[in-house]
Amino acid sequence: MAKFRYKAKNIDNKIMKGVLFAKDEEELRQILSNQKYFLVSARKISESTQFFTFLERVSPDVLAIFCREFAIMISAGITITKAIETLKTSTRNRKLREILEEVHIELLKGRMLSDSLEKYPKTFPVFFRNMIRIGEISGRLDKVLPELADYYENDTKVKKQVRSAMAYPTFMVILSIAVVAVLSLFVIPIFGELFSSFDAELPKITQILIAVSDFFRMNFGFIVLGIFLLALLLKWLKSRPMVRLWLDQMKLVFPVVKNVVIAQITARFTSGLSTLLKSGIPVVDAISTMGKMLGNKAVEERFAISVSEIKRGQGIAKAIKTIDLFPDMLIQMLVVGEETAELELVLDKTSGYFGENVNASIKRMVSIIEPLMTILVGFMVLFVIVSVFIPMLDLMNAIDRLG
Repeated sequence: MAKFRYKAKNIDNKIMKGVLFAKDEEELRQILSNQKYFLVSARKISESTQFFTFLERVSPDVLAIFCREFAIMISAGITITKAIETLKTSTRNRKLREILEEVHIELLKGRMLSDSLEKYPKTFPVFFRNMIRIGEISGRLDKVLPELADYYENDTKVKKQVRSAMAYPTFMVILSIAVVAVLSLFVIPIFGELFSSFDAELPKITQILIAVSDFFRMNFGFIVLGIFLLALLLKWLKSRPMVRLWLDQMKLVFPVVKNVVIAQITARFTSGLSTLLKSGIPVVDAISTMGKMLGNKAVEERFAISVSEIKRGQGIAKAIKTIDLFPDMLIQMLVVGEETAELELVLDKTSGYFGENVNASIKRMVSIIEPLMTILVGFMVLFVIVSVFIPMLDLMNAIDRLG
């Protein structure tokens, strides 16, 4: 199936532009005809022009806006098909706009919205699709969509907190790399030539510095290529199930990092489970779904065990406790929620607290990382200064003696 960028017009001379998938131009013409438009022009888009489409992925904040606008339209009595038609023209995200055009065509053919979204698992996560399906079947889509918007807004807030807190440590890492590069490529070679012109006997530390500098200068291209290939290798390894599982396990035990990871998982679990339960999903299905939504394969395996325990009649709080991950406060709140039969309300009240706890965990992590990075950069600069200063001092003493 080919991809076409088209321009079409209806009987009122209203112009419509967009991108559609079709076998050929004739099928494209037929698709537009079904929408009471006739084709004005069409251009086939080659796959090569789509190389950078990964830059246009649909982020959680875009999904949150989409859900919020969609909910307003449905609450106002607008049909799903008409709402999608309106949203596809109003959204600024190119990727989402193209997908909504395809979804709109599927809706015109009589398919359910949730079935149409199944074709785009990378854009619409399983959590999103499940919620839409439940909303359609129960007739509560106008209630489900705001819950989805809240969930993705909270998720985006947590991710922004992480990025904001990690900005300074990331800057320090980049600064360290820049310092090494500048010193190795420009500064150290000048001193190396100066010392060699005097035939001076250099200290071991200076010899090491010059050797490292020469290695970087002579193999700079290979080093850059090696880093690039290593990044590709690591990306490929992360896609392997066993490697992904091992990395996720390390996140749960690695000092400094584990507290932030656990806090993030706890916040996402309370917010997501509350959203699912308020939408009428049975507890077992909701917990099973959340296990897959937490972004950690090791935790997902533990959730599978807890779900089987609940199916055997174990209490929710006790089953979740066997995961051996969540703080005692959450377990206690789950007990209260079970006893009062208001689990979704209890989770909704506590999700805000655990969301703020993420921020506190990040600040604690950064308070440890920042001085370490400062010490690292300081050590690098000190190493260079000492390496250059000692032979310079010897050289000046030799000149004074000659004078």
